[in-house]
Amino acid sequence: MKLIRVLRSIHKLCNMRLLRRLAIPAMLLLLTLAGRAAALSSQPLISQPPVAGAPTETSPALKISEHPHLFIDAQKLDALRVAIKTTHAALWSNLLATADAAVRHGTPKYRASDDGSGDEQLWQREVGNAMPTLAMAWKLSGKRTYLDAARAWALASCSYPTWGLGTRNGHDLAAGHQLFGLAMVYDWCHADLDAEALRTIRATLERRGAEMAAEIPGRHNFLQNHLWVDACGMAAAGLAIQDEFPAARGWVACTLDKWRRTHEALGPDGASHEGAGYWSYGVEYLLKFMWLAREQLGVDFYDNPWWRKTADYRLYLSLPLHAMTPTNSVVDIADGARAGYSYGPDYLLRALAHEFHDGHAQWLAAELDAIRTDGLASPWLNLIFYDPAIVPQPPNDLPTLRHFGDMDIVSARSDWSGDESLVVFKSGPYIGHKAFRDFTIDPGGGHVHPDANHFVIFGAGDWLIRNDGYRWKWTAQENTLLVNGSGQVGEGKMWFDGNACLAARAEARISRVNSTPAMDVMTGEAEKAYPAALGLTRYHRHLLFLKPDVLIVIDDIAVNKKAKLELRFHPEHAARERDGSAFLSHDDAAVLRVDPLTPEGLTLSSEVIAGQNRSVDKKPFAMETIRMQCDAATWRNAVAFSWCGALKAPVAVQLKQDGTRWIFSVGSRTVTFDWQDESVR
Repeated sequence: MKLIRVLRSIHKLCNMRLLRRLAIPAMLLLLTLAGRAAALSSQPLISQPPVAGAPTETSPALKISEHPHLFIDAQKLDALRVAIKTTHAALWSNLLATADAAVRHGTPKYRASDDGSGDEQLWQREVGNAMPTLAMAWKLSGKRTYLDAARAWALASCSYPTWGLGTRNGHDLAAGHQLFGLAMVYDWCHADLDAEALRTIRATLERRGAEMAAEIPGRHNFLQNHLWVDACGMAAAGLAIQDEFPAARGWVACTLDKWRRTHEALGPDGASHEGAGYWSYGVEYLLKFMWLAREQLGVDFYDNPWWRKTADYRLYLSLPLHAMTPTNSVVDIADGARAGYSYGPDYLLRALAHEFHDGHAQWLAAELDAIRTDGLASPWLNLIFYDPAIVPQPPNDLPTLRHFGDMDIVSARSDWSGDESLVVFKSGPYIGHKAFRDFTIDPGGGHVHPDANHFVIFGAGDWLIRNDGYRWKWTAQENTLLVNGSGQVGEGKMWFDGNACLAARAEARISRVNSTPAMDVMTGEAEKAYPAALGLTRYHRHLLFLKPDVLIVIDDIAVNKKAKLELRFHPEHAARERDGSAFLSHDDAAVLRVDPLTPEGLTLSSEVIAGQNRSVDKKPFAMETIRMQCDAATWRNAVAFSWCGALKAPVAVQLKQDGTRWIFSVGSRTVTFDWQDESVR
């Protein structure tokens, strides 16, 4: 603890920006030197005999003054015991429900394979997740059942012969989760557990923490959730035992360095290249260590533009409020899921609401809780992060369009009524412009899709044009262009090939975003996203969103010689019904009309393609696909998407060509696109 007080003193002295930049390196040096020196003499507890006069695992000084100190201490526990009866009562009820489910389930028996995650053994993540929830339930309720369960889950974790298989054993997500969970049990329940349980947990933290610490320093995936989970778990373990096992201070130093590098790499717009689901997963572990770093070391990572804006990323990718369900609440770009994942986002949004006095984040957290999309992984974080002084603010005062300019993702809504239409357009470099300029080796873009100039539509309470989901990475499964049957740089593998993208400088961009109450206009330029060998010299896509129920997509394509060009669009539901050249897709909720407005010379079809599923899923998956194909060196194409509720008919869009002007008529509305300067009026 003396070392931590020294580190806090260094940080307090570093008020100027230049000096503050020196603070973290100074802390890293102190922590690393302390850890290396201690490593020469420290051995795991089970093999280290007591030293005369030294504190032992039964020392009152260690139990009373040193534990708990991670996230909670005696004073914070007293405050929480009051809060769970008042402001935090509903959050406490949710935590108890999760804790009770873990008690009923009992500790998972070890199994080498879970028939889903291969060598990762991801079933062990839930073991790590359950431990802090059970320990917090014990500390706040005093019910022995929760302590007994926390002890049982912790000892089960300690007994597992592997934390991941092969090279992943002790070095990946299963280990990161369990290190964090064991650290919380060891710290929070230190005064309550028997000496044998403490000895076993500490020995496991020492051994498994050292295994992780041997591998983390060489990793450079600064923008990937695996690093954040693993390093956070390692640091939590280090902070839990560093007084008794000083070598663990080096683990904390290593994580501080990784967080510094991550925050240097984050773009300024708050968006995530890994999608909204992995945003929740990654942000949870980033925030956990950020909280500990500020609390224990006086290091503040929050002063970063990405953090100030990232709650808006989750808000703008949320589905319209009245359409949200527990299994369908967010746009699933990249390797996302429509339900998100179980890591928040409620407690993450509450953390951001507290930090930045953000009423919109507080509002979204409450709304997600109301439809039961609250996170089951770490419900105890709601108690830590929730600030009842932040008044929830609905987003009605926000613009309906948000352009996340570094990642080049646009979210465009017709309104904030809760029944609005939503168009999301994506056409940027795979890790964002800033990181794309900064890195020559992929810093963690495996969950990205090869989908420049891709878009999705949600309207009339239903998905209309969809993403492919968490799949093998193929441009053919996105709503964009193929050239001679091939897609964009980075495709063709389970994990997006970021190194190929960096080597080819495959940097797409969104060059125009304009928004008015009646219409949003977006333009993407994606020719650089394709391999040079395909000869694609121009691929500009213009989206005209005529609110609330029409999207006109205009494509301008050129190749250096005649090629097979194909535009693909993937409706949520089958589109077998035809009205002239238009395709109609519908279910019980909504009807979508897809109208090729320039069909001359095109081969048009609607069919089911066999998409390539994840490696763990053996069977291909079916994707409804509208295909528009031609053989040409240049191609200018327009297609209109219009939608409405199931009992109505979508409006038909008409096109009149007048020289360089394409004039679109939508009922009484008229929109003109001029090819001479790409203007829209």
